[in-house]
Amino acid sequence: MNKNPTVSVIIPTYNRAHLIGRAIQSVLNQTYQDFEIIIVDDGSTDNTEEVIKEFQEQDKRVKYIKHDKNKGGSAARNTGIKTARGEYIAFQDSDDEW
Repeated sequence: MNKNPTVSVIIPTYNRAHLIGRAIQSVLNQTYQDFEIIIVDDGSTDNTEEVIKEFQEQDKRVKYIKHDKNKGGSAARNTGIKTARGEYIAFQDSDDEW
């Protein structure tokens, strides 16, 4: 059975390798578990991608998209919305924790 998640959590990020792990883990730690996490990397030049890939290996709900160049937070959020499969959309900044 391949059902869509109820909530799509969209996290735009740019050069936040030092913070993105905490943001992702805070979503994974929620008691409500019917979600996907869509991280849109807005052209980072640090090791943000490597940090996210580690989470992807552990949890299939973590999705990763990377822009070729920095387009800004709004563009990253819009990319996430276009990819989202959930009934509801939630936004989280890459330096926030739930």
